[in-house]
Formats: sequence, C-alpha cells, structure tokens
Amino acid sequence: MIHAYSELYLNTVMHNLAALFDIAINAEGLDTDAFADKFSDSEIASGIEAGVPDMLAGKSATEMLTIILGREVDYTLVPVDRTPEYWAGWVLAKAQWYLNKPFKEILSVMPFSEIVAMYYPYHEADEMKTVEKIKACFPSVSTLKIIRQKRKLTQEQLAMLSGVNVRSIRSYEQGDNDIAKAQGDTLQMLAKALDCSIEELLQ
Repeated sequence: MIHAYSELYLNTVMHNLAALFDIAINAEGLDTDAFADKFSDSEIASGIEAGVPDMLAGKSATEMLTIILGREVDYTLVPVDRTPEYWAGWVLAKAQWYLNKPFKEILSVMPFSEIVAMYYPYHEADEMKTVEKIKACFPSVSTLKIIRQKRKLTQEQLAMLSGVNVRSIRSYEQGDNDIAKAQGDTLQMLAKALDCSIEELLQ
C-alpha cells in the first residue's frame, strides 16, 4: 500500500496526535467526539492526510490545537501518566497512516469515544491489534472493482482488454480469491488494462 508520508514521520505524528487529544479533552475539557469531529474537519487533519511536512513534524500538539480551536492554548504539558485519550490519539494516527483513509472516514465507522473505550485491555497490546479492529469496521470493497467501475468497464470488458478470464475477475472482486495471491502476469495484465499500478490493485 502507498502511504501519504514516510514511516519515518509516523512516530512523531502519533506522539503529536496523542498529545493533541489528551490536552484537548483532559486539559481543555472539550467533548470527546465533538473535538474529534472538529479535528477531522481541520487543516491539520487534511495536512497530515496529504503528507504536508509542516503538519507531520513542524508543529507541536499545542500549536495544532491553537489552529483547530482558533484561539491560544496555554497548556503545553502532557501528563507523564498516559491517559486513555492519549492512547486513542496514538492509535488513530497509526490507523490513518496504515489504512490510508481520511480521519473523518475512520471516525465515521468508529467514533473517537469508542477507541478510548477500548483502552482496557487493548493498551497493553501492540497498537496494530486496535488498528485491525478499526479496519474490520469498514465494509469490504474490492479495489479491483472500484478501479474497474471508475474506468466505466464491465467485468466482461475488462476480461477482453486484459486477457484475464471473467470468472477470475469475478472471484477477485467478490473476495472468493485473494488478488494478492494472483500470479504476477495476471496482476500485470489487469493493471495494464486498467491503467493503474499493481500496488494500487493490491491496496
């Protein structure tokens, strides 16, 4: 999967979002889901999603919060004891990077308060366990189908263009067969016919 920014920035983004949510909810007393919605509509969220360097590593959590709220935020300390909100912000950042989906889309299938509620027992596990739980909330839609429909092709037309039989295309789209396990030449023929990369097909 192609990500909006390098994994080198990920730890910084996770720390900043963790601190951001911790300060907003625990120090500023903002409503958990109302603030999460405000964040997902902000230029901070869209900047992270687009991999804008200034949003990835150029601002502190307090500076980000000042932009989101449109007012000065004095509180700059993050408690030594990590709160459930801190952990949930950390996990949200990891989920956005890993799933490569907008924050708004992630929060629509799992509100921030629900991520916070998973603190016990998930905070003791690798954060990928929580990310996988979030991922499972999304309806499963085949990338092959999405790209094919964007190109305004039927399964039969794609079969003709690619040389891959329609039965195989149907089974990949329905999830009966995993396209990630398809032979290299099959992936190459589909990608060429759809004018996309093999990486895009495997997302």
